[in-house]
Amino acid sequence: MKYIFTLFFVIILGTNCYSQNKDREELKKVSKEILTYIKAYSIVADSINWKEFRRDILTKITKLDDVDSNKIIFSSILDKLRQYGDFHSSYYDKSNFKKIVSNDTTLNYPSSKIIDDSIGYIFLPAHLSMNEKDNFIYADTLRKQIQLLDEKYSIKGWIVDLRGNGGGNMWPMLAGLNPITEDGTVGYFVSKGKRIKWQSTSKNNYKCKNLHNKIAILIDSLTGSSGEMAAISLLGRENSKSFGTKTSGYTTANQNFKLSNGAMLFLATAYCEDRTKKKYIGKITPDVEVSDNTKTITKSKEWLLE
Repeated sequence: MKYIFTLFFVIILGTNCYSQNKDREELKKVSKEILTYIKAYSIVADSINWKEFRRDILTKITKLDDVDSNKIIFSSILDKLRQYGDFHSSYYDKSNFKKIVSNDTTLNYPSSKIIDDSIGYIFLPAHLSMNEKDNFIYADTLRKQIQLLDEKYSIKGWIVDLRGNGGGNMWPMLAGLNPITEDGTVGYFVSKGKRIKWQSTSKNNYKCKNLHNKIAILIDSLTGSSGEMAAISLLGRENSKSFGTKTSGYTTANQNFKLSNGAMLFLATAYCEDRTKKKYIGKITPDVEVSDNTKTITKSKEWLLE
């Protein structure tokens, strides 16, 4: 009986060793892919000592007792990017990536209301989805709510509330806001001397009666990533002003790269500019600082009704 148990243990140990080696080789492969993308596209690529970076990562993988790809990628590769000033890049393993591309019934969508019979208030929540259906619903919900307010009331100004919007997918946000602004370029991605336009065009053929109305943009410390991009798309516009506190500071564009293990790397590859080509690096400072969050709407109303 003792012999059988010992033999069984040896078989299990051998299987574990094989599994560990297989995991280790896969991790090496994926890590090399990530490093290749970082060197080619990252906003901090020129600041990195590449010989040292590669050596450190491969040495850590070789010495690992417990091969955990998420752990090594987060604690070594992404942490190194943070040290060089990239605080935005992220990694989604296969299971988490599937979640953001699948239809999600738990997502929050924009809401709206009228204030004092003359100010249109629209709230944009974060939208962490790459699913086409979810993205359409988000943008279409926002467009229709804007249209209903504009048709029913004589709007003197708009409040676009991005407080608490931690980001996700910027394009449904920009598409949904289109009815309150003129079509055209609303911002830029800037990388290695190249400038890529953010275009906003009408999708439901509705434009507000007055496209020159004032727009108050509400931001706070939780406004980040795509929430900041939505703010930038309205900043630089005549008759736009931001209110609140400084944002999170994730004002870089993330490009997605599919990896061989089914995961996705979202890599910061560009800085952002508003329509006037003003560059935003780090946190957005509001035009009007309001430290008391309960008074932000009041302050923005005062400006809108001036």
